[in-house]
Amino acid sequence: MRCLLGRNGAPLRASLLLSSIITPLAAQTPPPAAAPAASNGKLEEVVVTAQRREQRLQDVPLAVTVLTGKQLAQQQTTTTEDLIRLVPDMVGGNNVGQGSANVYYIRGLGQTESFTTFEPQVGTYVNDIYISRQNANNFSLFDVQDIQVLRGPQGTLFGRNSTGGAIVVTLDPPKNAFGGTAEIGFGARDRVTGRATVDMPVTDQILTKTSVFGIADRGYGRDEVTGDTLNQKHDWGVREAVRLLPTSDLTWDLSADYSDNSQANILNFPGPNGQRISYSGFAPDGSTDGLLTGRKANQGQGADVLSFGASSDIAWNSDYGTLHVISGYRGLKQESAIDFPDSSFGPLVPFDEAKVGEFALAEIVNTDEYTQEVKWNGQIGSRLTYTAGLYYLYETDQTNFGAAGNLGAVLDPLYGLPYGFPLNAPFGDESFRNTTSSAAAYGQADYKITDALTATVGLRYTLERKTLMISPNTSSGFDTADVVAAGFETTLKSDVLTPRFALQYRIDPSLMVYASATKGFQGGGWNSLAFSAATFNNFGPEKVWSYETGARYNAPSGTFRAGVDAFLEEVTGYQLLSTSPAAGMFVTQNAANLEAYGIEADASWVPLRDLTVSGTLGLEKGSYNTPSNKVAAQLAGCQTGLATGNATLIGDNCGNGIVTAQGTLAGPADLPPVTATLSGTYVWHLESFSLTPTAGVQVIGRHNDDPSGNPGGVDPTYALVDGGVTFHVNNAPWTFTAECRNCGMVNYGVSYLFGHKYYNDPGIWDVRLNYKF
Repeated sequence: MRCLLGRNGAPLRASLLLSSIITPLAAQTPPPAAAPAASNGKLEEVVVTAQRREQRLQDVPLAVTVLTGKQLAQQQTTTTEDLIRLVPDMVGGNNVGQGSANVYYIRGLGQTESFTTFEPQVGTYVNDIYISRQNANNFSLFDVQDIQVLRGPQGTLFGRNSTGGAIVVTLDPPKNAFGGTAEIGFGARDRVTGRATVDMPVTDQILTKTSVFGIADRGYGRDEVTGDTLNQKHDWGVREAVRLLPTSDLTWDLSADYSDNSQANILNFPGPNGQRISYSGFAPDGSTDGLLTGRKANQGQGADVLSFGASSDIAWNSDYGTLHVISGYRGLKQESAIDFPDSSFGPLVPFDEAKVGEFALAEIVNTDEYTQEVKWNGQIGSRLTYTAGLYYLYETDQTNFGAAGNLGAVLDPLYGLPYGFPLNAPFGDESFRNTTSSAAAYGQADYKITDALTATVGLRYTLERKTLMISPNTSSGFDTADVVAAGFETTLKSDVLTPRFALQYRIDPSLMVYASATKGFQGGGWNSLAFSAATFNNFGPEKVWSYETGARYNAPSGTFRAGVDAFLEEVTGYQLLSTSPAAGMFVTQNAANLEAYGIEADASWVPLRDLTVSGTLGLEKGSYNTPSNKVAAQLAGCQTGLATGNATLIGDNCGNGIVTAQGTLAGPADLPPVTATLSGTYVWHLESFSLTPTAGVQVIGRHNDDPSGNPGGVDPTYALVDGGVTFHVNNAPWTFTAECRNCGMVNYGVSYLFGHKYYNDPGIWDVRLNYKF
């Protein structure tokens, strides 16, 4: 692959990873429909598939936030990263270094790492296809039917790796009439976008849809060392979908996609004039050359991702139920080289100009994922409805990984060495190959005990096996045998039952209450960011029980809808970054248990015919308990060091992992006590045109992005304001939209690493012209 960024600021190649089967939007919002936000002064009926079958939202005993295609447009939801602005008790943002990877935390459960040797706690599904890689979960939203964010474990119907929840994306299928849309846009940071989609039915039985997109901008964050502008975008992609209707009872949906996407998330922070700046000494023309081996030694700073795949869903309807045969393939190729700059943050000193600022990671990743599912939705009599199925996943990941450090950046200030002391050195250079095979059988049934009372019972059995092989790229590296000799396993097996029990009672046609208990689990894995066999560890599954009670109300007038739930979750073996003195900072292990509880609510209201108001509220608290033996030893070492003044014990144990500098367990990271949103849309009808202004605000309570509770990771309470307006001439195909997101340009942290806070993307504005045909 070509160099990711030229020294003169040549554009980064792609990095908003389209991952999955989604048709991308070039990071721009689909235009709001010309129709009123609420049809005829009423809220639109919402149908969900949160229980793997179509149901009215009012009938689902789950904590779920649903966003229709129209709502996504009106609330400026352009990528999956934007979902965190709209869902109670959900926070996150781009992962460190990678614009293609999102960190999601729901109810305090999430994962900040994107290594291929383990998976995130919030699963992503597109048209029922699971997306396994976190570095493939930030994609643009275009031609989407709806998005459902399921809060809490979904282990029965969605399976492994959804202990925190699941993001379920459903795309619009090809339509049976010719038509489409084309759009061009311009925005902040010289952003230029284009996208188009067209439905072209060949016959009544063969429907097709083609979608393309492109985006380019000059990025943000000036590198004070090299003079380059960082975090540019230059992406494009295409998707083809076909719907075959050979008979009235048979539907076959096929799709294929390809994208070439890139955007890095290189450390930057607000400078003296408010502009984002960085002190990365990592030159963009292959600055790890001589430090690492192979092709990754010549990579420039940035992240380059190719994503491609295909899917098939055969649906057969009969008098006895509906059979789905769902097949999927996802491929991913990633080349990245990301610098973690020196912690001095200026003024500029000579060692900033070394080959790497402080610590650089370079990776070449190849992933292939195959999934196969057979699902049956049926009904027996008038009282029993059920879903049952078989599922299989096989994934191979190959990672060529290297790390290099500028030791001068660390030692110069400590030992008074002259600035620029040449201590660049490789830290590790290995190749990993890991495989995952996961087979499951599941079933869930709803039985109407009475016309008002329904009981739900579900069960999933999962058998998972993971293997790992390691080979060194240099003579000083380590291999699989070294890891086994150090006492770690290279084959991991899980054999887990994940049940669900629920009761729902319909008080009247407008009001339903429910209670449930659900189990979920997260597969085990390995800490692959290791520089020796002794620091390479394995960890086991993470398991959670969640207990919920809630209510759903839908006013008979159709102008008001609300849901509320209270939850208690008990997590065993939470997979956390937790430092051990021997291994340093990047160590993921089953560090402790977690208990969290809270209340969540969402509501939509149409007080006037053309005015729609929506809001959400999340209140939560949580704490770690029962630390692992390693963390307990770390706590004891820190407390002993503080009591005796032993600097070595303090440095090794305090303020690392989930142990605070004061020798106590930290509070859970990324678990704000309050999350709240409020938005409104009004359609102003005039004689020959309409104006649709929108406005929204999100408030996030004070919380810490650092697992060890470092004060530098604290984000005080902040509020984000969005706004926009759409102009539409009556009976014309043109629509003009102007919007801003984070209009106040508020800076807040989304991650904390190596003593550095990683900030959000800056606020942005854009204007777009859309044509429908």
